[in-house]
Amino acid sequence: MAKIFINFGHAPNGDPDPGAIGPSGLRESDVNADVGAIAADDLCAAGCEVMTYQSDDLQDICDKANEWGADAVVSIHCNSFSETSTGMEIYTSRGYTRADDLATLIMSQMEGDFPQLPVRADWSDGDVDKEAGLYVLIHTDAPAVLVELAFISNPAEESILGSSNGKRMFASAIARGVTDYLQEME
Repeated sequence: MAKIFINFGHAPNGDPDPGAIGPSGLRESDVNADVGAIAADDLCAAGCEVMTYQSDDLQDICDKANEWGADAVVSIHCNSFSETSTGMEIYTSRGYTRADDLATLIMSQMEGDFPQLPVRADWSDGDVDKEAGLYVLIHTDAPAVLVELAFISNPAEESILGSSNGKRMFASAIARGVTDYLQEME
């Protein structure tokens, strides 16, 4: 049984860090927790063992995933910049790893469910993921991705992130991408 570790980005209950806050007051930490919990339920229903975890301590997150022996790590976040910023992103560590395959499959599912949201990618190498030295991506033993669902700072995208249907769609897309990845790894 595959072990999938889902990190809901930012602090539990938003204390001390709720992450970004949208124009209507929607908190990133709350969206991340809701989407992650739904994705976890979907993955459990698909036969995966799932650990969910929310912490403001990045080393703590990595330690939990590593000690548990995760087969894949998904960290869920919302982007924030300006009211006009738009789109979805997914990050992996630098260089090609199995996380690149996981990122491609998750983004493919998200793109299919949200065709109105552009995929913000580094198209120079032909991949949908962006590469970065983000702490959780480089300090976990398992392939790890950081998903930026949409821009909570953009009122239209905040509306999607705040809706029950939008959360369910993002969560289901993430779960389907993970199960697609697991099928490819068999």
